[in-house]
Amino acid sequence: MKASLIEIKRQYTPAFYRKSGPKVGRWGYLSKIISNLCERVEKSRRTNRSNCSVRLPSFSLVCSFQPHNLHQQHHPNLAANGRWQDGIGLSQIEIAMRLSQNLCVLILFAALPSPAADEGEALLKSIVKNVRSGNQEALAPLKELHTHKMAADTVLTLVGDKRVGIGIKMRLAEIVASWPSGEARRMLADWLNKHPSCDDETLFFFADIGLLETRGFFWSLITQLKGPLSDVRNPERVALAAKALGAFQDNPEVVVARIAAMLDPANAHVMRACAAEALGGMRSALAIQSLLPQLRDDSIGHTVRCSLYRLTGQDFVEDDTKWKTWLTEQGPNIPWKMLARSDFDNYLKLQKLLKPLDEDPTMNMASFYGVEFRAKGALFILDVSGSMDFENRISKLKGQMSDLLVAMQNTSSKLRYGIVTFGEDVESCFSGRGIAQDDEKNHKQAVRFVERIQANGGTPMCEALNLTLTKILPAGNIDAIYFLSDGSPSDGTPDQVLDLAKRIHETFQVRIHTIAIGEEPAQGFEQASLLQQIANACGGTFTIPR
Repeated sequence: MKASLIEIKRQYTPAFYRKSGPKVGRWGYLSKIISNLCERVEKSRRTNRSNCSVRLPSFSLVCSFQPHNLHQQHHPNLAANGRWQDGIGLSQIEIAMRLSQNLCVLILFAALPSPAADEGEALLKSIVKNVRSGNQEALAPLKELHTHKMAADTVLTLVGDKRVGIGIKMRLAEIVASWPSGEARRMLADWLNKHPSCDDETLFFFADIGLLETRGFFWSLITQLKGPLSDVRNPERVALAAKALGAFQDNPEVVVARIAAMLDPANAHVMRACAAEALGGMRSALAIQSLLPQLRDDSIGHTVRCSLYRLTGQDFVEDDTKWKTWLTEQGPNIPWKMLARSDFDNYLKLQKLLKPLDEDPTMNMASFYGVEFRAKGALFILDVSGSMDFENRISKLKGQMSDLLVAMQNTSSKLRYGIVTFGEDVESCFSGRGIAQDDEKNHKQAVRFVERIQANGGTPMCEALNLTLTKILPAGNIDAIYFLSDGSPSDGTPDQVLDLAKRIHETFQVRIHTIAIGEEPAQGFEQASLLQQIANACGGTFTIPR
């Protein structure tokens, strides 16, 4: 592995500077030179040598003296040949005073190599500049800069910058979470404890980096709540607190019990989803017992299944009888696995390859273009741009949506849903926040809305997702989005669309399923399409209808 820029710089820095570490600046470097000069003069005096040469990077100062005048207090001058005449007995301060202003400037800015601290500072500033321009790869050097005194400040600058996308901030959180314990992580923890009212996006970052010093802070966000959890005005912050506590396996039972209480169906979805995920990181039998009753929940069942797998390495899907049998067999000695969420994702991919489609129970359930419909609160975001007229795609879309509306009438009466189309305009089926109860009146309104759909205009994905993020989701209590399109955004870049989707998923814990119309499957090492990236990043299913 290549040495970092700081390491390379240190290889070409004088030994007496390297010992002092990267925190010494130019004036500290000069102080070291003067100190070294005095030490050599004193050593030479003791050994009765006639002169002592102190080598600098590009020149040398030579101090000459005679033993008999060691105690003379006259003032020597710097000779034209670069020698100090009769300079013995001078203190470090006196030597510093004798250096002319021009010589100081020469030492500081011309003769000496730039100190590593300055190099590290320049590198951190470069990281900020490049990240602000959207370059996520520029974060890479930050992995090795955790010992720099400005590392924490750089992280806080990026976290608080509205120009930095949520995807980059998520990557930044991964890097900081990998830092070893040290000054930078302590400074970040101190900052959070001093800013308890920071915005939700900043709190989201801190919830993801697992700082032990912030454990008490996040616990206080939960304990200070008054009244029922279902009445919490800002459930997103409470949800983030639960998510943050899920990073610690050794939480006491009182914490596990409080998090488990958030699973109550009366609570906001974002709170329930984060609680289900957090319990998957807590080594506690109470966590398993609290998760099992939620296995068949249409809103958080998938997350519950994931957390049970992470805790035990077992997957009995929704068969709670098998779970109870297994727990009885284990008794008090549960073989904890404490796996990562990525382990569950890999497990599902393997199961999909091994299990024949006709044995998949989801094939017999209500679906949208083959994607299982399972939600308590669903939002359909549909592309009705002009290109959807090609190969009669718009008619197929209307048929799929009409069939699903009929199937939804046979589901729970508590189902809520909304429909948003984007093409020439971005329109919502229901007024207000865009979400309605699945009753007879709203069903008829949705049927009429679908019948009027026509293919026209561009593909304003950003506008549709921004409407979802700012207007529909804050009060909508949505747990699943079905996003269909046949093209690329006409009002922004794919990166902007992906960033909006990630923001929706992370802020409200909404799974985003994507349906790509007319797209060819990626082959070999081809980069995944935009819709596939969205599904991968947002816990959803990606589908290309045949």
